Amino acid sequence: MAKAREYTLELIPEGDPQRALIRWDRGLETRLPLTRLPPAFMEWQIRTRIQNLKFFLTGEGDHDFAVHTGYMATLGAPGGFPLNAAAKGIGLLPQGDFPSLTAEIEALVARAVAQGEKETREERLQFLLRLYETVPMDPRVLTTIELYGKATWRNVLADPRCTVLFSSYRGPSYAVNGVVEIVLPGDPVYRYVVALHDLFHPPRGPRREYPAVYRIWACETWDKTPGPRAGERLA
Repeated sequence: MAKAREYTLELIPEGDPQRALIRWDRGLETRLPLTRLPPAFMEWQIRTRIQNLKFFLTGEGDHDFAVHTGYMATLGAPGGFPLNAAAKGIGLLPQGDFPSLTAEIEALVARAVAQGEKETREERLQFLLRLYETVPMDPRVLTTIELYGKATWRNVLADPRCTVLFSSYRGPSYAVNGVVEIVLPGDPVYRYVVALHDLFHPPRGPRREYPAVYRIWACETWDKTPGPRAGERLA
């Protein structure tokens, strides 16, 4: 890391966290309750991801890429403009033990590299379709990769709190307030999230090692859909 983390983060209790304790090096601390992402949000995420994959496979049907594109706002050190917002590819994390899923994904990625992206496209999309149709997803967290190690990275090292906005012109919109857990290379979560990214975007050279994966623990979910419920807290 070019810059040291400015706090410690505890997720309590270990294994099934219910709250986050942030202790900054400068002596401040914040306690935040963790919540589950509401059923309506999870249903929208999974249903729409399935629709998108069917659209990629057939060219027909509804699709809405807002489920994948989240606008992540982070807060950094005090200054003229301490806020940063960045468009991120946001993912879901399977529940339970998933190393076998990761191994299967990595085998598909290796096949895409060896045989060609176009030649293996349908097989990779069918795998993703089965994943979202059959594997339960963890309603406590979202994930994304730190690709560049720049503004978002600097901010997350200063303050783990963030907001992720999903803005859809076709369907509902949501904002998720959460706490970022920095997951470094070597961790099973890092390996899974990077493998899933590579499944959709097979590498064309040596595989990159990204600075980190972010596991975002949900604290609040807000309805951001234009209409009478806009600004209503859902969880």
